[in-house]
Amino acid sequence: MAVKGRSAIEALERSEAALREAREALESHDTAELSVRDLAARHCLTEEALFAFAEAAGGLMGERPLSVAAARRAGLLAAAAEVWEHELGPLLSSAQVRELLGDVSRQRVDELLRSRRLIGLLDQGGRRRFPAFQFHDGRPQQPLVDAFWTLADAAVSPWTAASWCVSDDDRLDGVSPVRWVREQRDAERLALVARHDAARLAQ
Repeated sequence: MAVKGRSAIEALERSEAALREAREALESHDTAELSVRDLAARHCLTEEALFAFAEAAGGLMGERPLSVAAARRAGLLAAAAEVWEHELGPLLSSAQVRELLGDVSRQRVDELLRSRRLIGLLDQGGRRRFPAFQFHDGRPQQPLVDAFWTLADAAVSPWTAASWCVSDDDRLDGVSPVRWVREQRDAERLALVARHDAARLAQ
């Protein structure tokens, strides 16, 4: 878990460093000498991605200028979402979850969240995201959801608790909690591991 958590943090730090360097380059006197191709290559981005960012921002802002700080924050939000999705797998929207559960109402999804029968995460934009790994045959896997909330209640970030769910664990015969539950293995053993880690993290 620690290794995967570090990799996500390191990826975010690299993204922030790349955006900071891009900002400094654009603010320098050599801006005219820095082509879009050079900027994309320097930060492992595609030219298409840079153009798409500019077009999306320009379409929303119209003639109003976009500040460097706002552009940097938008880039960090986009990078953070990509990093977490790589770490956790697909993240579903509320509408997708409603459809997956059989076209249930938004209120029903809220009720499942309140009763801790779903895993829901708030992204930096304030949107609710639902890790797809919690579902099997269109239904939440309750032992996994319970283990997640055990961790999330231990004063750790819900995103960290979600990362725990997909991290291999020697106490679970080297597999992740997601795989453990999907293979219909001992739910109580998973609960014990979750309680142990929650107690350790709460200290």
